[in-house]
Amino acid sequence: MPRAEDIKTAFFIAYKSIVKGNKSTSALLIFVLSLSFLELMFITGIFGGLMNGIIQTVINTSTSHIEIMPQEEPTVKKYIVHQDELRQDIEKIPGVVATARHYTLGGSVAYDKEKSGQFKTVSTQIYGVDPDQEKKVLSIADYIIEGKYLEEDDTDQIVLGAGLAGGYGLPQPNDLGGVKAGDKIQIAYSNGMVRSYTVKGIYNVIIGTVTNAAFVTSKEADSILSTHNEASEIMVKVDQEKASLGSYVSEVKKAAPNLVVKKYTDIISIIGTLVDAFNLISYIVSVISIVVAAITIFVLIYVSAVNKRRQIGILKAIGIKENVIVLSYVFQSLFYATCGVVLGLIFLFTVLSPAIRAHPIKLPFGNIYLIYTGWRVVISVASLLFAGFLGGLIPARIVAKEDILKAIWG
Repeated sequence: MPRAEDIKTAFFIAYKSIVKGNKSTSALLIFVLSLSFLELMFITGIFGGLMNGIIQTVINTSTSHIEIMPQEEPTVKKYIVHQDELRQDIEKIPGVVATARHYTLGGSVAYDKEKSGQFKTVSTQIYGVDPDQEKKVLSIADYIIEGKYLEEDDTDQIVLGAGLAGGYGLPQPNDLGGVKAGDKIQIAYSNGMVRSYTVKGIYNVIIGTVTNAAFVTSKEADSILSTHNEASEIMVKVDQEKASLGSYVSEVKKAAPNLVVKKYTDIISIIGTLVDAFNLISYIVSVISIVVAAITIFVLIYVSAVNKRRQIGILKAIGIKENVIVLSYVFQSLFYATCGVVLGLIFLFTVLSPAIRAHPIKLPFGNIYLIYTGWRVVISVASLLFAGFLGGLIPARIVAKEDILKAIWG
């Protein structure tokens, strides 16, 4: 462990080397390191934004934040009874924004495109929803690409996903071949009920569990299932800035102790796999950026140390310890790395991030921004500083170990 006096001496040598050194070389090194750090932060931010965009789209179109399902123990029940009263109790929980009920119905959709009596039939998931309540929790209505969304009294109309309808640039192994708003379709429900509907609208959601589903009103679902004031599931939207998702789940379980309560993270396992893949890619690119930064520092510090072998030999001859010389080069590399980090952060948060916020990257599932968590910023900064530490330590040790006379004679 270096003594305080050794640290002061090393710091003095490093200070003089930086002040007396070539300003252009120092500026170039700092510029290269700032670019490396900026690349590291940009990749981290863009993948963070991409993952956040995917997750938010799934929450807003498929799962909401919390999903309540019927009782499983001690006896299995098919529906949640007295759903209206239960939702009123849940909406009293501080931070709960809104709730909505769903009926889930299985069925086969049949469509006669040519009006020739030849129907194409596709099995799909059908949801019964209360349109006005649904809009407060999920945003399917915002993804309508043709026609309109449902209204409360639309018992003879239906909304289809573009992947189910077919013909919207989304080729599916099983679709209806090109249904348009205003067309007539038939649905044979799993309970044997057959109904005809007019297609009121087509929506297009790229990611989630409802990409190829269909929506009817809850009134229609009640009529088909012979139910009243029940639900297959209840969706809960919360304000995550007011409390953690776990605390909301605890409060919901108090209001619905016998029901199954799940967070969206428990439901979107496939999306979770996708997010994990993006995380892995982000880490790989980040490691490459850090290695490039470390090699850059290594090369420049090594060249500087080799060019100053005579000075190093003289310092050792007058009694300066080898570890002090090495530490002085570590201080230099940390100085350059710190300057690169500071410049990179300034450019990132004053220019690049605001520019992308004003002009986001547009993808089918939403706009992508640069998004950072505090720990990711800290890890990125620490990683580059560690790269600077190693980039200074290794070449300095190589050169400082040289024999005194050989160093002085060059």
